Amino acid sequence: MTNQLPVRRQVPFTDYIEEAVRRAVIECEPDGCTAIAPDLVGCITFGDTPAEALENLRDAVEAWVLTAIRFGDPVPALGDLELAYTA
Repeated sequence: MTNQLPVRRQVPFTDYIEEAVRRAVIECEPDGCTAIAPDLVGCITFGDTPAEALENLRDAVEAWVLTAIRFGDPVPALGDLELAYTA
């Protein structure tokens, strides 16, 4: 019996960002909403509405990924998707 690693599909930057945002967890309180990208440690934003929090998260995910690449940190796979890039 062999252990096979899951097959991952490499996707461009924009597709990776959209998938990370699609997986967002949004929680609202009376004073506003937070949006979290659970696959990207520490990637969390705030907005007055769920839509604003989600739009802010899109910007935060882009910055998170670019920062990881810049400093040589791993960019995690999102399920079966991984970011296609070369260091």
